[in-house]
Amino acid sequence: MKYLALALSLNLAGLPSAALAWSNHALGTALALADQPQIRDAQPVQVESLESFLDEEGVALEQLLDEQEEFFRENLPGYPERPDELRWVPTHGGDHRRAFLTALRVNPEIRLAYFVQALPGMDWNGRPALDASDVLVFHKLSLWREWRFYQVQPGEMLPALAVVASAADEPDYGHDINLFSDNPGEAGARYNFGKQPFGDARFEYSSQAPFHIGYYHEDDLIYRSAPYLARTYPEVRVHQYLGLARFAFESGHPYWGYRFLGWGLHYIQDLTQPYHAKALPGHGTPALIWVALKAAVGLDSDKLAAIEQVANRHTEVEKYQADWLRKLLREGRNDSPFVRAYADSRTDADYPPFDGDSLRLVVSQESYDAADEFDARIGHWLAGGQTQTGFSQGNQLAPLPDDVQLDQALVRLIRHFGAHSRNATRATLP
Repeated sequence: MKYLALALSLNLAGLPSAALAWSNHALGTALALADQPQIRDAQPVQVESLESFLDEEGVALEQLLDEQEEFFRENLPGYPERPDELRWVPTHGGDHRRAFLTALRVNPEIRLAYFVQALPGMDWNGRPALDASDVLVFHKLSLWREWRFYQVQPGEMLPALAVVASAADEPDYGHDINLFSDNPGEAGARYNFGKQPFGDARFEYSSQAPFHIGYYHEDDLIYRSAPYLARTYPEVRVHQYLGLARFAFESGHPYWGYRFLGWGLHYIQDLTQPYHAKALPGHGTPALIWVALKAAVGLDSDKLAAIEQVANRHTEVEKYQADWLRKLLREGRNDSPFVRAYADSRTDADYPPFDGDSLRLVVSQESYDAADEFDARIGHWLAGGQTQTGFSQGNQLAPLPDDVQLDQALVRLIRHFGAHSRNATRATLP
């Protein structure tokens, strides 16, 4: 058993961990929440600086963050405790913005720009455009060059939907990178998350993977063999940010209420992507054991093939979904099943009210259960030669793949994205 555990652990050590899910969360969130009465009928909100929020509510925030930390220590097995030196103490001098981010144990270098994204049905003509480098901390920004960011200023009034939808994409802008002790920078040395458990070092954003992935339902043998797979922390972020959102609404800071809400929705939406809920979709435990044993004696071709297969399928389906959604929105094709699925609320009531257990017991379980079939459908689609890379020279995307089952699987997953976004929003807003 010890030899088997070692072999399996070594096999999983190289698993693919794409840190992005469903590409642009702002577009999906805008579609999912546009018709929700609590958002649709909300009064415009005034943009407020973070410094103003912290100055006004600093003492109450100290109590809230301490209560959250106590909750994590009592309820999350294996939780890496926040060092006491990182506590938010508003009476301390210095940079309050940085101290607050450090208390949350997020990347203290994030931009936290005041911005909105280009969203369906919203006209930002006349607003100054922001470059991606004004919003994200990454050096390689090609993934985000098609996004459109517009500057806003404290004091301006914005639709609630614009705030929450724009914020829902924000955790992918660098919130969770370089937080581990073997990452660049000083934050990882202070935050007590230990060494990065997994991630693909080829990508600048790979260190955020353990915060955007939730491996909660693997076989016990997998956890015993590769315990680092249990070191995933989206529950921490959801609890932090939805708690901050409730606090901000209750204390009269709706801008930060909607912005924190958007941050929390991001991690929920990430776990509606099956590749963020299962380590190697399409590979059961017996198959993994066999591949691991072969790799342990130097026959690693099956291991490399399995990792490459999952990585390619994940990447291709994300690319397809993102390109297709942008094109449908540009053409105003709101009748498409892909677009309608985001706002389809018919199954919202089939789920229990969203609470602290929902991310693990409902959202990720649903995705885990769908992972193998989803992976198989993508494999069938790719084998049929239907995949496309972006647009043709005529800027025309190829028709939907001739695979009705894959189309239906994507629509089901998008419905999950929308339903869980709305249920979490209902549970958070006053």
